[in-house]
Amino acid sequence: MKTLLKPNYYVSSIYSIDFIKIKNRGIENLIIDIDNTLVPWGSGKADERAFNLIKELRMLEFKICLLSNSSKKRVLKFMDIMDVGFFSLGIKPMKIMFMGALKRLCGKPTNTCVIGDQIFTDIVGGNRCCIHTILVDPISSQEFPTTKYIRFLEKKTRQSLAYSSEIMKNE
Repeated sequence: MKTLLKPNYYVSSIYSIDFIKIKNRGIENLIIDIDNTLVPWGSGKADERAFNLIKELRMLEFKICLLSNSSKKRVLKFMDIMDVGFFSLGIKPMKIMFMGALKRLCGKPTNTCVIGDQIFTDIVGGNRCCIHTILVDPISSQEFPTTKYIRFLEKKTRQSLAYSSEIMKNE
């Protein structure tokens, strides 16, 4: 039995994922965290690298929904720039957040994947809803103060994981 804390996959960065391999595994929808997954924590807007990744994912015909504990106003900045959907209600890992994103995508847990940098929010939330999960290392060491404490708690779980080379780009 899979534990709530263990992702299906663990990779160094969202930018090192081979999304064609993900697509070939039946994934059509992506629920993506913003802070320290797509851009460094606290970024005011999407950078060129994030914009290009979203553009690539759209070309691969993924449906995308951003899911963040940030304010709705901040998430709207990303949504407008990248022309993707978002769901904002409550706090991750509440099921309502992930089920709302699934509904927005018209997706099912079996064809959707959550990508995020935090075990206790992104991975637990996705796993509670039986959605595929990919844990990435945080882009930056800059974080919300309480997140730093949570990272300390995550440390043991992260140490037990090995990178999932089967979904990584061959670079």
